[in-house]
Parts: sequence; C-alpha cells; structure tokens
Amino acid sequence: MNTDNNPFDPTRKLKSSPVPVLFIPFKNDEEKCDYCGIKYSKTLMFEQKYCKNCLFWYVQYITGNNTYLDAHINTNNSQCIKHKATRNNFNTTIIQEWCEYCSEILYFTQVLTKNSNCLHIYNAECEICNYKNRSDYQASSGWVESTLNKKFIPTLYLPWWDSCNQCIVCYKEFKYIHQESKSYCQKWCSRCFIIYTGCRYCLTTNIIFGIADQSQCKKCRRISFIRIDITDIRSGNCIIDELLDFLEPTKFYGSICIRNPIRSPYEVYSFIRNKPPTKGIVWIPYSQVTNLKKIAEGGFSIIYKATWGRTDVAVKKLRDSQNISKHFLNELRSLYQCYDYNFNVIGCHGITQDPITKEYMLILNYAEGGNLHDYLQKYFINLRWNDKLCILNGISYGLRNIHNNNFIHRDIHSGNMLLSSQQWKIGDLGLSQPANNTLSNNEIYGVIPYIAPEIFKGAAFSKESDVYSF
Repeated sequence: MNTDNNPFDPTRKLKSSPVPVLFIPFKNDEEKCDYCGIKYSKTLMFEQKYCKNCLFWYVQYITGNNTYLDAHINTNNSQCIKHKATRNNFNTTIIQEWCEYCSEILYFTQVLTKNSNCLHIYNAECEICNYKNRSDYQASSGWVESTLNKKFIPTLYLPWWDSCNQCIVCYKEFKYIHQESKSYCQKWCSRCFIIYTGCRYCLTTNIIFGIADQSQCKKCRRISFIRIDITDIRSGNCIIDELLDFLEPTKFYGSICIRNPIRSPYEVYSFIRNKPPTKGIVWIPYSQVTNLKKIAEGGFSIIYKATWGRTDVAVKKLRDSQNISKHFLNELRSLYQCYDYNFNVIGCHGITQDPITKEYMLILNYAEGGNLHDYLQKYFINLRWNDKLCILNGISYGLRNIHNNNFIHRDIHSGNMLLSSQQWKIGDLGLSQPANNTLSNNEIYGVIPYIAPEIFKGAAFSKESDVYSF
C-alpha cells in the first residue's frame, strides 16, 4: 500500500486521458502492436514506436481540446483525402488533430527510449521548439510495502513513459508481468527485483525497488495490482528465504530523494546506477542454469562451469547440503559484504537447488583464467617481476577488503586465487567447510602447507593466519 498520500501532479499542463493510451508499447523493442497485431511505426525523431491503427481509434474516442499527450506532429505535405486542402508546413501539439493520411508524429516528449535519453524537453533551452519551462515535469519518491518481508521499499514516481527494454542497473532484458487486463504496462527485472509500472491514462512510470503487490499513479490515483509468481524467487526453505530477504538486491537502495526540476531522465537513472550497492544474492530457478560441465571436485563440493542466461558462471554444488545449517548460511550472509563492489573478490549471483539430489548450489562468477596453482605450473618460467607483483597486488587487495569487513578467510591457498577478467581475485570465502556441519573456529581444515604454525598448536584462525597463508 502506498504510504505517501500527498497529492502531486507530475505533469501539470497535461490532463489524464479519458481512455487508455494503447498505441505506445512499454518496451520499445517490440515489432508488432500488443493489441491489434499491426507493425509499429516510428516517430521521425528518437525512433519511438507507436501503432497508427490504435492511434486512429484513440483519436476517435477523444473529445474536446484538452491536452492529454505531449506530442509534436507535422504534415507530410501530401494530398489528403480527408482535408480539402493540403496542410503544408502544418505543426501541432494537439493529438486530436493528427490525421492518418497527412500527419507524421515528430516525437512524443513523454516517451523515453534508449534513443531519447536526453530529450531536449528537459534541457535548459531547445533549438528545435524553443521550450524552456522544465517545471512542467516533476518527479517524486515514496514507499510501498514489500510482499516478501512486509518491510517498506523505495519507489520513484516519474513523469515520463519508460519504454526501455533493459534494466538500468544490470542491463538484463525486462519481462512483462502477467496482467488479467492485458494492458502490457508492467515489466520487471528478475535479477535486480525492480518493477516498472506504467499508467496508460497519464503516461507516467513508477519504479519499485522490490517486490510489491500494487502501484498507484501519482497523477490520476489509479491503482494497478501486481501479481508476480514468487515461487521462482523463493526456495521454499525458511532458512534460505530469510537469508534471501537480507540479501535482496534492492534492499540496499535505502532512501531515494529526487530534486526538481529534472534536467533529464539521464540524471535520474545515473543516480540509480551510482547508488551503491545494487548487487544481491537471489534465488535462481535450476531450470535457468544450463550446460553444466564438471571442472573440479573437492571434499565438500563439486565445481561446474555452466550458463546462466547469456553469462558463463561457476556452480558450486555443496555435498550433503540437503539439511543446510543456519549457521552456514549466516556466514554466507556476513561474507557477502566482502563480495559487493570489490573487483578482487569472486562474487556470488545466487543460490539454486539440484531437483534430483536436493543439494544446494552457489552460482558464482566464472574465472575463465583458472586458479593460481595451475597458472604458475604453466606460465611461471615466463613471468616477469611486474607480472608477479600484479598477482600479489590483486590478491592483497582482496584480502584487505575481507579483513576490513572484520572477517577471516581461513583457507588461503593458490587453488582459491582465481583469474577473472584479467584480474586476480580471491574465491571460496570461508566456504570450504561442510555445508551441513558447523566447524568451530579452532578446528583445522584446509591445505596443510598454507596453514599457519600456531593453528596446529590450538590457536584460532585469525587475520594473522590469513596473512601467513598469503
């Protein structure tokens, strides 16, 4: 439920349309109209798509001279069978004056696509239409209740129709959310848990940074209900779901404040992209992980190379993890803080479960360069001092980040130092223990040559023992 009930008009000079605007898609990469199936046309500027057939019927239902859309229309200077005279050099912003025979849409000011991210309407001055009053478009923020954990999550209320195809955070392709009304005005990123809802009466967009069950337009106050199948983003295990609630990607956005007037949509989206951290650990349906190929095996896990979406990932299957312990997952929750936005630590995308063995699996960043042990075996004779220093530098930065977050690794060895995207990174952050068991801090495990001498005398693992292993 929306907790911000203050009246606010994001587009003051425009009226809410009496009928829904169905001729503009919510994803600009679509080829055919969702309603009539006819191929979309494009505006002369910014390549914004619209359906001429649905626009024709929209104009028929509109009465009066109210301005519902911020559109710019001109004539194609052709002989019109509807108008007695040719409308040479005719220009208008009134959508009711559009003619299917002699008019062309120059652009929709309210419609945002990847090609119109810097709409001149939001600049200080415009050489095309001389528009200067930016105060007509206002954004705001608020809070809605999450359907996952009943906590409040931030929402942005934007004065434009966002028809972009990809998530502004991770660039994953948006998916439509099923609606009984088939209005095609709800889309979401299943990786970042960000929902976009559009109002087809006002051409405004709400961005919800989490999973909610409803959204309200700031202009016309209409409420749209959101129905996302959470079985694909929840494990069914209360311990793991509790962990996922903590590590939900959008949890970290916190409060979002917007300053008006807005110079451009780019200003808003840059703010979102640059508001760290935005990554999270999510539940990944096993069906999304394909092409599994075993590349390594240890005492407590099996490592696979696999594909998730279009991305190569490493999959770590935890042996005997059907009854995974809460202590183990709490450690994963703590160690996650070391992953986020650190280029020298291997990141974790999410968790999944083998449907046959019921063992849990971690979906990790794939290190295409392999581990340091194998790398030295192959290239040591050709390594220069600068190369060696580069390796040590990357690993030391990763270890520093772990220690700065007040954690210890406990299993530093060359097999856990990985080369990814031409950078040396630390992997297996404290996860080499059995998933269904809790090892106390003074139990010995790991690769013996790398274990600090004091550990064999009963001392606990520490930051100092990590440095010895390094």
